[in-house]
Amino acid sequence: MPSIALTKCQGTGNDFVLLDNRAGTALRYAALARAACDRRFGIGADGLLVLLPAGPNSGADVAMRIFNADGSEAEMCGNGIRCLARYLARGGHAQDRLAVQTSAGIIRTEMMATPAMVRVDMGAPALARPLEASFEFGGRTFHYARVSMGNPHAVIFVDGTLDTYPLDQLAAAASQASGETSGINVELARVTGGRIQMRVHERGVGETWACGTGACAAAAAAIATGRLASPIEVATRGGSVNVAWNGADGSALLTGPAEIVFETTFDVAGDVLASA
Repeated sequence: MPSIALTKCQGTGNDFVLLDNRAGTALRYAALARAACDRRFGIGADGLLVLLPAGPNSGADVAMRIFNADGSEAEMCGNGIRCLARYLARGGHAQDRLAVQTSAGIIRTEMMATPAMVRVDMGAPALARPLEASFEFGGRTFHYARVSMGNPHAVIFVDGTLDTYPLDQLAAAASQASGETSGINVELARVTGGRIQMRVHERGVGETWACGTGACAAAAAAIATGRLASPIEVATRGGSVNVAWNGADGSALLTGPAEIVFETTFDVAGDVLASA
């Protein structure tokens, strides 16, 4: 059975397998994501990152595609793009700053002086008008802020301990209420001690330990509603990131760690080795 080289990486516990396919090997990425991300029969990860050459005249240094564990393709991933930048820096890439072509546009990264820290210019958050919508669940009305970071988010601010809320069921109800045909990422957020505590349910994955675009969405919603001022620490099960946003049309700057966990080879079946 043929094998391919993969790299396991993580950013605040949001973990990925990274395929460096700048050589252009013909692969079915969705099938590879389902196989490699399986936590019992594969390597185990929240998603697959595919590193590719940038398109002609794109102005980017490299390109990245993101596939969720279920094989669906995502537009953008804040933790994933930090991992990609870390991978390239570890491989001797000469540039501390990168322009990465994604489905959400050109995203720029910068390696920080602190080891393993990467800053990402995530672009301007797009806040819905009106910002808040609501849905019914368990006999209660929940309000959520609708924010896009190149991918859709529903940020639900709550009081009390986050673990007392049934996130999977809340996410399903919010996704249905949102009308997003491909689903929506849902953040359960609590403002406490001058920072945000967050749990997140990602489309195509389920609950994850962190979400970079989700952290930006929650921070932007907190700033827009006057709950907090920039910059904001966003804490998740996997660790903390910092989000700075000056409002209006300014970019959200996401800063956090990214680490290479290990490198390996992975045996692939025939459904992966085909035209992508």
